[in-house]
Amino acid sequence: MADVEVYDATEDVRRAWWLLLVMGLLSLGFGGLLIFWPGQTLTVVTTIVGLFMIVAGIARFFVGVFDGDREHRLLLVVLGIVGVVIGVVIMRNPESTIRLIVLLTALFWLVSGMVDLFRGLTNARLPDRSLRILFGAMSAVFGVVILVWPDITVGVFAVLTGIYVVFFGILEILAAFQLKNA
Repeated sequence: MADVEVYDATEDVRRAWWLLLVMGLLSLGFGGLLIFWPGQTLTVVTTIVGLFMIVAGIARFFVGVFDGDREHRLLLVVLGIVGVVIGVVIMRNPESTIRLIVLLTALFWLVSGMVDLFRGLTNARLPDRSLRILFGAMSAVFGVVILVWPDITVGVFAVLTGIYVVFFGILEILAAFQLKNA
């Protein structure tokens, strides 16, 4: 019977510690912008998302029109049109878009917080277990706060998001060094 070699991804994760460090530093910068310039930062982010949707939609449309694969052409054309329409709606109604983003972000925080919390509580082998538990609980609480008080202003949401992102960045930086030293 031949020996079976089992691939252990732990070493690959340890070698990629610097990716967490970079993401943590970027998170600190973006979080700072949200805290100190909440309205302007959200407007810029919304504008970038709208422009991205328009450009991606146009690209999908032309790929669909000129693609030799007849099976997916219609799907790509429709996807392109939908992307352009969504981009235009975002650009024309940034306030409504920001409110939708607030709701979706709160839902994401709640779900991702519960996942991180569950991972931290059930996997004793995680090198950043205590940070996962802390971050998961914090994320879930932030999500619940936004969902329970939906009338919260966009500015307050931006500042809360900034605080969240700064804490996230700090935890990513700490996790990066824990992975590096593991």
